[in-house]
Amino acid sequence: MKVKYSRGYKFQLKSNLVIQTRLRPSAPAIVQGYIFLGTDGKLFIYSGYAHNGATLAPDFKSNFIAVLVHDALFQLIQEGLLPDYHFKECNEELRDIMITEGTPKLIANVFYFGVSNFGKNFYKKITPVFEV
Repeated sequence: MKVKYSRGYKFQLKSNLVIQTRLRPSAPAIVQGYIFLGTDGKLFIYSGYAHNGATLAPDFKSNFIAVLVHDALFQLIQEGLLPDYHFKECNEELRDIMITEGTPKLIANVFYFGVSNFGKNFYKKITPVFEV
């Protein structure tokens, strides 16, 4: 995956990423022009999407896609487009993608522990989600 620096962010996608996730939202979650998560769990992250990489952890080749997906899913939660109860699934995606991309299981589990126990401290809810 090609990335470039964008002012204010560490990375910016130069090509689209499509990945199947375990999440199944009741309605599509969209950040216009950057992220689309369908009800079938397919996640599209579009060229131009900028993110900061791993928080309080190193960025390396085998965690890049996992961290990118995790950042995009967390953004959907932050913006109120995906309910908070998907928090655990987002963290599981991070761990599983890291393992698939070649990160040793022990390291992937350390990342999972970190985001599961401390991840909510690193994002602020932008818009509340109301269930009806």
